[in-house]
Amino acid sequence: MKIKNSRQYSVISKQERIKNLSTVCCLRSANQKGVTLIELVITMVLMGIVALVVANALSTGIMGNLVTDNRKEGLDQARVAMERMAKEIRNTRSLIDVGTATASEFCFINTEGTRIDFRYETPDIRRLEAGGACPGGAGTGDILSTNITAFKFTNPDGSDLTLAALTTNKRVIITLTSTISGENVTLQTEVWPRNL
Repeated sequence: MKIKNSRQYSVISKQERIKNLSTVCCLRSANQKGVTLIELVITMVLMGIVALVVANALSTGIMGNLVTDNRKEGLDQARVAMERMAKEIRNTRSLIDVGTATASEFCFINTEGTRIDFRYETPDIRRLEAGGACPGGAGTGDILSTNITAFKFTNPDGSDLTLAALTTNKRVIITLTSTISGENVTLQTEVWPRNL
């Protein structure tokens, strides 16, 4: 086979190449398929697994934050009550001026001559203030703390506080547990009244 014109050959060959390419492209696009149902299901399952892992990590962080917030709130409430009781019991005028000393109530007259009565009335710790001697019944009262699930005035040996033990030991242990949304915070302090 003899080539007459090299230019004609190159033109034909370019045209044939273009024709062949377009035929191949058309055949290829005609044979292309969409996404199958199996591929779609596998993709959805994988995306669900990734979403589950991310949601689990986020929920763990959020729950940790809520637990911390609840404990902090319980600690703040308990600390305010604990500090107030310890400060005032420390200022008891004398052992004679302690009228009531039980596991749930401590009534005394402070150095200014005011009767102070701390009582645990579930779930509140109340501070009652009035004139007169202990025990004096109800007076004007404030709630020092709420959400208290356990409270006790005790002796150093762990037994419930009594007047007889107070004269011997000359100190009071205060223990309380504050509970907020299932999170417990327990505080304990030991008070040495100055004038006993």
